[in-house]
Order: sequence, then C-alpha cells, then structure tokens
Amino acid sequence: MKRFFIGSMCAVVGAAWLAAPPVAAQGQGAQAAAVETPRDAAGHPVLGGIWANTLDRTNTVPESYASRLRGRLSGEYTTQRDRTVNFERDSGIGQRVLPYDEKPFYKPQYWERVKFNDVHGHNILAPDPTFQCMPAGVPRIGLPSEIVQTDSTLYFLYDRHQRRIYIDGRPHPPVEAWLGTWFGHSIGHWEGDTLVVSTVDFNGAEWMGWPGYFTSPDKTVIERITRVGDRLTLEATVTDESLLLQPWTTVVDTAQFNNTPRGELEEPLPCLERDIESMATRERG
Repeated sequence: MKRFFIGSMCAVVGAAWLAAPPVAAQGQGAQAAAVETPRDAAGHPVLGGIWANTLDRTNTVPESYASRLRGRLSGEYTTQRDRTVNFERDSGIGQRVLPYDEKPFYKPQYWERVKFNDVHGHNILAPDPTFQCMPAGVPRIGLPSEIVQTDSTLYFLYDRHQRRIYIDGRPHPPVEAWLGTWFGHSIGHWEGDTLVVSTVDFNGAEWMGWPGYFTSPDKTVIERITRVGDRLTLEATVTDESLLLQPWTTVVDTAQFNNTPRGELEEPLPCLERDIESMATRERG
C-alpha cells in the first residue's frame, strides 16, 4: 500500500527499539518476570518507562487457551460461525482464528453489519477507522509505548496519541457532561499489584478489532494492567449492552520494559490516507 504513515506497530517496533539491544537480549518470559518489580512509596508497581511489545502472547495466557488457538490455525476462519473472508494476505486471518468463545458475541440483528464491515473495512463503504488514519480507540490500541507516572495521573503515550488515566480518586463525569471521544474518560485504582482502569464516554466510531467489530457510545472498558518484573500485561473487558449479548474479554497483551538508560521514543511520521479511494480488492494488509 502507498499510505504514508508509520502505524502503531511501527511505533513499537521502530521507535521503542531506540538504540537499545534487541528485546530478546534483554530477557523475555521467565527472565523478565524474575527481575524484581520496582515499587513506589505506596508499594505499588512502578509503571513509568518505555515499553516494547514482545508479541509473546502465548506465554502470558493459560496453556489451554494457547492450545486452542494453535488448533484453530488449521481450522475454520469464521466470525460467529459464519464464513467471512478466507485466505487473505493480511493479519486478519490471525485475528479470525481465535476460539469461537473468545470472540465478541453480538446481538443477532447486528451480525450482518459485522460481516459487512469485515469484508469492506478497507474502503468507504464501511471504513475501518485505522484505515482512515483515525485512532484505534480503547481497547484496540493496546499497551502504550511509554508511560509517564505522577501521583495523580498516568500518561499513556502511543504513536501519535495519548491518554490520561486519573488515579486521584475522582469519578467519571456524569453522562450529561460526556463529550464522546476516541479514547474516552479513564480513571484507575489499584487492586493489589494490578491497576484497574475504567473508561467511558466514547464516540462510537472506533472498532474493537479488525474483523468488523464495531461499537457504540455506550461501551464501557475495564483494563487490568499488571507489572511483574520487567513484564507488563494488559487484559481488557468490554461491556456494550446496546450491541453485545455479554461482556467480551480481549487476548492478553504483553510488553517488556526497555531498560536502556537514555532510551527515548522517536517522533512518528504523520498519518496521511492516500489509498482508500483507489482500493480495488477486499484484501487488507
């Protein structure tokens, strides 16, 4: 594709690598978890720093889940047991082979739209926001590339985007004061070593995932972020009573702390969509 932007993956793979040694050289899996978890004065894990996505998901979820996921690689590629786009040359296949019970369950009247989005998510008929240079939203954007931590606020820095997580005890604003934004309004509190983040006040334009998983402004997201040693994990649960039959929980996302003493993130290139008017196939990638 000719799109002139470096996507969120590039911000992680390119920018967060800095001038640092490869992540593998810094230690992964058990090695990262074996590092002593740094803590603040209140005893909570320190989340501040630069985080590099390891793409090492199977080591952070139960083996039963990993086994089912591997089994699906040779099985059906479906959405709600209905055939969508098979054999594409894009990352969508990897997102469609999740076990059936790990996918969001939409109310029956919305599945036609999900399937339509899945097929046409690359063009103006049902544009995937990320194909329009729009934010990925929560929880799709995943873990940040960098976290800045203060006593009252956590700042999550992504490629071209940022979020504020208020941890000073304030509540969400009342519904009548909601603005409807891409990343919503986020407040967090600690449950042991896990930061629990509640987010509301979305615009309903963001998607939860590549296979056409659209949302509504009624969506609520609960993220559970845990640091153990140099490993950060994120699991999010989405509740959307307007669209979903039941809450949907994402695959666990992981990142590893970049311990380069003077490491810093590079400025990302701007996102400028130049392809969507000329897309002639149903493949995305």
